[in-house]
Amino acid sequence: MAPSTIVQSGGSIVAKESRVKNLLAELRQMSRVSKREEGLLNHVQAGTVLEVSARRVAELVELGKLTRHNFLGRTYVSVREVLERREADVKAGRPPRSIGQRIRAAAKVIGNYDTLNAAVDMATPEPKKRKQKQK
Repeated sequence: MAPSTIVQSGGSIVAKESRVKNLLAELRQMSRVSKREEGLLNHVQAGTVLEVSARRVAELVELGKLTRHNFLGRTYVSVREVLERREADVKAGRPPRSIGQRIRAAAKVIGNYDTLNAAVDMATPEPKKRKQKQK
């Protein structure tokens, strides 16, 4: 019997050959996409290149900032897109608040400040900073 006709218990030769053909077709498609996109990275690898977490990469995919490529039950992103994003030097975090926004935020914090917080703050002063010796 040839290796391609070995059958696991309960399976048929036709079903196995069909799975193999589908797998090979998916591998060919993955190869074409990989060439077009200059390679494929999983989320952990892309996060390392972008200096963000794998979860953030998944968020970028969900937001449409990076394109999702699914092959063999795994999710990949384009090396080309990851490098373009890295080159763009996107600023992390939120944009700076205006003075009015900062005043409103401070007022909200102070409005929620109760006597218990004030008593704790007065009873536990912040430690003094130690001066470091210069060499």
